Amino acid sequence: MDTDYIIVGQGIAGTTLAHGLAKEGKKTLVIDHFSQSSSSNVATGLFNPVVFKRLVKSWKVDLLLPVAEAFYKEMEMEFKEQFYFKKELIKLFTEDHEKDFWLKKAASPEVGTYLSKQIHTDLYPGIVNDSNGWSEVLLAGYVSVSRLLELYRKHLLEEKRLLEEKFDFNSLSVFPDHVNYRGVNARKIVFCEGYKAIENPFFNYLHFKLTKGEVLTLRIKNFDMEKVLIKGVFILPLGNELFKIGATYEWKEIDELPTDKGRKELLEKFESIVKAPYEVLTHQAGVRPTVEDRRPLIGLHPKHPAIGIFNGMGTKGVMLAPFFAGHFIDFMERQLPLDKEVDIHRYLHSLPG
Repeated sequence: MDTDYIIVGQGIAGTTLAHGLAKEGKKTLVIDHFSQSSSSNVATGLFNPVVFKRLVKSWKVDLLLPVAEAFYKEMEMEFKEQFYFKKELIKLFTEDHEKDFWLKKAASPEVGTYLSKQIHTDLYPGIVNDSNGWSEVLLAGYVSVSRLLELYRKHLLEEKRLLEEKFDFNSLSVFPDHVNYRGVNARKIVFCEGYKAIENPFFNYLHFKLTKGEVLTLRIKNFDMEKVLIKGVFILPLGNELFKIGATYEWKEIDELPTDKGRKELLEKFESIVKAPYEVLTHQAGVRPTVEDRRPLIGLHPKHPAIGIFNGMGTKGVMLAPFFAGHFIDFMERQLPLDKEVDIHRYLHSLPG
């Protein structure tokens, strides 16, 4: 066999899987056609351990966060650069009743670990509109995803493990115990292609519910905020007066094109929070590989066991991908069972034929 695994896609899903397999001593070949507007490259990499609407813990967060932190710290050691930034999220309240609900939840053992038990005001007087007060989400932060992917891509190229091209399904031959792609034999091929999976002939039956998101990069003069502000949008400090502002959610017009509508929505929400001169530097859009039931899509094809998928990380990819890459590897290499909530067999009823 020429390689153990072919991995299609080098977003956060493909990167975590390729790294995990390499650590297992498995040979991998990654196939990826670089796109600046892929969801991983557009993503701000924000990780938030709570769901704001109900103030409950994010799904499996107690398991996910330690594995994610260990993975990104390992990447920092390997590439000698920081990718993982712990930053409290400042939740700006809109109405008084939100504060009472927050304090009640912060006192509960279920989610209290992640919520500050104090309400504050006067964050940045005259600049930040916090007239209804604010509190903090703890153990949150962001990952510099695009930089991590850039360096890992160079690493793959140096090791001659990256084929830079758009995957051609006509060049794939599938057998019961292996696949062949343009003369390369592999035990398995795993598709990590983000929202493009809806065009994948093997997995287009899965229940994706894609969302388009737009983000802006602003320069805000004389604003040295170091924590993330959240109120309808997030305002993420990048240093040197640079901030990411996001994100929109569009369920109908699914493409990678920035829109005037998205820009206007983001700036209106930003201006309702921060009163300071700013300059728009970049405007990006991407499509999130979100799923109908909001759970990842992981497993081997029911009819073709040499073909797998590792996808559907949605808006929480930086938290989900490191943990579930290890989980999927345990399934493929050690025959441990897949979590039923992520196993693609939950959609077996939709498989054609």
